Amino acid sequence: MKRHEPASIPTHEHHLGAMALLLFVHQPDERRLKAALANVDKALDRSWRDRSDDLTNLTPAQHRDLLRYFAAPQLLDLALQLVGPDAVPRLASEASSHLAALLALYPPRPIWWVVFRAEGDTIRPVTAEQPPVGGTAHDSRLRQIEEDGLAVAAVNATSEEDALREMARMWAIFVAHGAPTDRPLDQ
Repeated sequence: MKRHEPASIPTHEHHLGAMALLLFVHQPDERRLKAALANVDKALDRSWRDRSDDLTNLTPAQHRDLLRYFAAPQLLDLALQLVGPDAVPRLASEASSHLAALLALYPPRPIWWVVFRAEGDTIRPVTAEQPPVGGTAHDSRLRQIEEDGLAVAAVNATSEEDALREMARMWAIFVAHGAPTDRPLDQ
């Protein structure tokens, strides 16, 4: 049996309609619905632990949000049908297959930080680096950049050189459109 895959990422309205239809069709009692939702939560945690290398920079919350947005109706439908010890592994496998489909449509490009000093209408790049993974390390690095009197811009790039080139391109557009460059960037 061939599964129907959406041609594009479903919108919020698609999810609401699909969820309402699922509840109408399955008509679960409160106990069954709570059990299905608990299994989906466990499966999302398991799916995050077993995620592919392309998704290692996602936090558990980001991973969960991505799956909720991209595959919530499909996972709930399956969760309402499954019972027993195989439910969580099957749901985790289904979640992973939805993420694989998403990555096939929209391959990730790494995020690079360009740390720079703004001087009038020019910028002086200090470094390009990949941001640290994890809330504490991430926040600590941002504080250090700010304390050093520098600024940071996030760009999609495949290398340090690519990140610096993209930052120069963005800055040129910023200046060309008459953006004020004689005041701090955060104003």
